[in-house]
Amino acid sequence: MSDQWDFYFARLNDAPASIFIDLGIKADVPLEKRPWLLWVWVQLRAPKPDGLATNEEAAQLNSIGEALESVISATCGAQLVARVTGSGRRELYFYATEPGELQSASASAMKSFGDYQFEFGSTFQPDWDQYLMLFPSASNLERMHNRRVLQELAQQGDVHALPRKVEHWMHFADESTRAACRDALTAIDFAVEVESVSDEEAEDLRYLLVVSRTDSIDSHTINGITIELARLAREHEGTYEGWDCAVTRGEAVQ
Repeated sequence: MSDQWDFYFARLNDAPASIFIDLGIKADVPLEKRPWLLWVWVQLRAPKPDGLATNEEAAQLNSIGEALESVISATCGAQLVARVTGSGRRELYFYATEPGELQSASASAMKSFGDYQFEFGSTFQPDWDQYLMLFPSASNLERMHNRRVLQELAQQGDVHALPRKVEHWMHFADESTRAACRDALTAIDFAVEVESVSDEEAEDLRYLLVVSRTDSIDSHTINGITIELARLAREHEGTYEGWDCAVTRGEAVQ
């Protein structure tokens, strides 16, 4: 388990869900030594009308999750990889060498929470299909990254609604793809800040492009911008690396 956990919202089985997942293990998945998927589903006692958990119940659910993780990890040699809340339940997903004593481990962990109903199960899943299905899309990864940046800026007193110069970084494999993307960006009012080439010839994406534009960075605006820039970069066989701006304080724009 890594320390790179984050959450996002999505629709699963046509219902809203909050997905908290270990992003840091993605590069190593699937792990051959843990081919079994284990799960425990805990029914919420007082879900909201949309099936998500209330703030009041969240603390208890977190305690339940901690108890289940502690006992199942120790008893079954399992690794917690994701937690899903939606459709009136909290779902925990683990991968393990084998199911082992999942039944007794789950029952032991839930002893202190007798007013909660739960179920458990396991399946042989060497390709880690469940984890990969829950892993966020490129757009959701972009939203998650933006949320973290906005939180950091807010802690410094930034007023996100104020327009400011925002710079964006992109990398490409060659000059022609960079030039084509640059032209597409300048057509929508982005200005070119930097064009350079890395001296590391072994790098796949040596051609840097930095562009800028004056924009607000409220979550709706910056998400729309970065998701579009990431799409344009992919369309031109490149990658979008992120954005930066100065902390901007003052009265919010009405």
